[in-house]
Amino acid sequence: MVNYFKKAGFLALLTTIFIFLEASQMLQAQTRKRYVVYLTEKNTQAYSLDKPEKFLTARAIERRKRQNIVLNTRDLPVDEAIIKALKDKGARVWYASRWLNAVLIEATEDELAKVKTLPALKPEIELLSPIRSATATNPKPLTQATFKDRAGKEKNTFLQIDSPASYGKAFNQANMLGVPAMHKQGYRGQGMYIAVLDAGFENGDKVPFLKNLREDGRILGTYNFVEGQENVYNTGSHGLEVLSCIGGYELDKHIGTAPEASFYLFRTEDAETEYRVEEFNWLVAAEKADSLGVDVLNSSLGYTDYDLDAQDYVYADMNGKKSIISRAATWAASTGMIVVNSAGNEGWDSWKYIGAPADADSILTVGSVDSNKKRSYFSSFGPTSDKRIKPNLCAAGNPASVGKPSGAIGMNTGTSFSSPVMCGMVASFWQAFPQLTNMEIIEVLQKAGSQASKPDSILGYGIPDFNLAYQIAQLKIEKAKTGFHVFPNPLPTGQAIRLAFSESYVSKKLKVELVNMKGSVLESFTLNKATAHYEWDATAKLPKGLYAIRVIEGKKVEIRRWLKE
Repeated sequence: MVNYFKKAGFLALLTTIFIFLEASQMLQAQTRKRYVVYLTEKNTQAYSLDKPEKFLTARAIERRKRQNIVLNTRDLPVDEAIIKALKDKGARVWYASRWLNAVLIEATEDELAKVKTLPALKPEIELLSPIRSATATNPKPLTQATFKDRAGKEKNTFLQIDSPASYGKAFNQANMLGVPAMHKQGYRGQGMYIAVLDAGFENGDKVPFLKNLREDGRILGTYNFVEGQENVYNTGSHGLEVLSCIGGYELDKHIGTAPEASFYLFRTEDAETEYRVEEFNWLVAAEKADSLGVDVLNSSLGYTDYDLDAQDYVYADMNGKKSIISRAATWAASTGMIVVNSAGNEGWDSWKYIGAPADADSILTVGSVDSNKKRSYFSSFGPTSDKRIKPNLCAAGNPASVGKPSGAIGMNTGTSFSSPVMCGMVASFWQAFPQLTNMEIIEVLQKAGSQASKPDSILGYGIPDFNLAYQIAQLKIEKAKTGFHVFPNPLPTGQAIRLAFSESYVSKKLKVELVNMKGSVLESFTLNKATAHYEWDATAKLPKGLYAIRVIEGKKVEIRRWLKE
């Protein structure tokens, strides 16, 4: 005998399950996800390389000219007609990338199917995020007008820095790089534009250690790429702490390494989730930094492991060419900006290596050292998977003095903080030598590193020193102008003079003389085929005093004076 009641109940249950599954499938089909769509070509009709002022500020154009960087089609924006076509298919357009020649869209499966019919798109469409940010709605259009025209209107306040005590808890991290001496000479980042790409700058519009930035108008613009709007102050203590290491100033409590610089603050990281969409956020933020004329970009971010396993990287991917974000960092460097990025904090676990974009070519990847200048246990190792030296340099990150959202000054650890400490030093140092290119600045700082003669995959070229870097930069500039230069000058007791010859002297026959101030020749030798560098041991044992080196090539004579301490 059949129990119709139970049977009816069972059928009702099956019906309920079927309806639930069908509804779930429908809901899945209507879930909006983030995708990157790639364009087949660049439409060069709307924009022209002959008229860069349509997509770059005057400052961005000047930065390129100063470094002899030629514009190319990668610099051209995506055609607005393509943006319109994507919207007509129902997709929500978030950001267009001129460097990648791609567009970040948000779409359901039905809308994506319509998007795929557009002839201007390549077949490959990459899923960047399977969910949308809960706080993200309609993005505010990211145009040049998004950023108020504050550039060039900021005040040039000369901040008070009297002694080591002025730096408060930040003295050690500054002193390790020779920053107090740099600040004493007046190089504090004034006139330099820095973009900070991070996870948010909570209470940055209120905290006392950023008061000077706000009052001087040196926060030039903000944008939240995660949520598609301007407010970056509503979340994220990490970005605030990073910013404080560069631009913070509260006398006798905390001073950053570039306290007189000007800043753009960009939120690219969503701390709630981890998907590759954050790489695209970083890409368009770097493009915006470029177009606004930024000099130095700090990114205390790194990516290897995602919430979606299929997006994870392996060490072989750390070659600077695999990830969107690493390619973006390399492209940013190619525009004349200096990109400073944290090495990562995975040195203590099974991964141990740097992440993306720390693996990018032509950028400055920064590891962390402790107060004794030893590698921090967490600082990630190099090299890149294609065997390039990483990290490039190191700075204090264990611990580091940082400003908190509460307004207090505290301590934190991580390469997240060694990177901005270095970033401020880089910006202030570049202020001293604006005639050098971004790559030359990196080269000089690496030569001034504590292990410049023997870089490795642990500390790279080591910890740079401002005083030594300053002399190396002067030497570099002198070499470009004159036949030779003596280094160091003044010469410390017990050291030998090094001679650096310009290209006009290399391979030539030179007579070199050591002369006292009475004109007497103390020592001499002949180089039958001069090389770029020569160390003269005879100078090491000289008594203190003023001397000169005389170089004779045929009838040409050049003299350089130098002081023996």
